[in-house]
Amino acid sequence: MAQWGRSDAALPGVVTKSTFGEWSVVLALAALATGAIAITALIAMPSDASPLLQNSATGFFAAVFFLAGPLAHLTGAVFGLMALGRQNDNRVLGLAGIVVNGASLAAGVFMLWAMASTFGAFT
Repeated sequence: MAQWGRSDAALPGVVTKSTFGEWSVVLALAALATGAIAITALIAMPSDASPLLQNSATGFFAAVFFLAGPLAHLTGAVFGLMALGRQNDNRVLGLAGIVVNGASLAAGVFMLWAMASTFGAFT
């Protein structure tokens, strides 16, 4: 029972369950789902859409793939590592989060390398 700003978690002998492993997987899935929405918005847009809509969809895609996605995957990988190191956390979910977030980050780095390697063809 919580009274005066205290809860059972503050009592000696009570170990609270850490949720870094769960958050690691949640961040990975949320980043992948948001990326799928961003790609779908670009692909499903009709060619005669207004320039404002085209620019908005392109900006959303860039924000997701160059800022929000990598940040979510980096945070998820760190949370997965923290889950492996904590005794009261789900280590299986932490390992799953590390694998999914790490694979997504590796795929992103590979795509950036592939895009950078084609710069000479357009100059």
